[in-house]
Amino acid sequence: MDDISFQKPEKHFFICINDRTIIDGNRKSSCGPKIKPEDVDEVKKWLLQQGLAGQVYCTKVKCLGFCNPIGGVAAVYPTGKFVKGLQNSEDIKKFVAEELQKI
Repeated sequence: MDDISFQKPEKHFFICINDRTIIDGNRKSSCGPKIKPEDVDEVKKWLLQQGLAGQVYCTKVKCLGFCNPIGGVAAVYPTGKFVKGLQNSEDIKKFVAEELQKI
């Protein structure tokens, strides 16, 4: 194992896209289908347009452990803040923008 040398981001967002609706008999809530991989891709493009590539990372994840029926879950580091209730890419952008004001 070797370390990777790179510029560390000021903020790193983790957006859950886990979709359990495709599992037969599933009764547990999941972030998908409300939050889709394409929503996170849109946010990444938006961050690039804002000139924040390298300064802010945004990563799709499968589960952050806070499944709920009201919407998607996201986390931001290094603060360790988690939010729930995301419905679409605009909600993700709003969360990101609010957190970026704290830089």
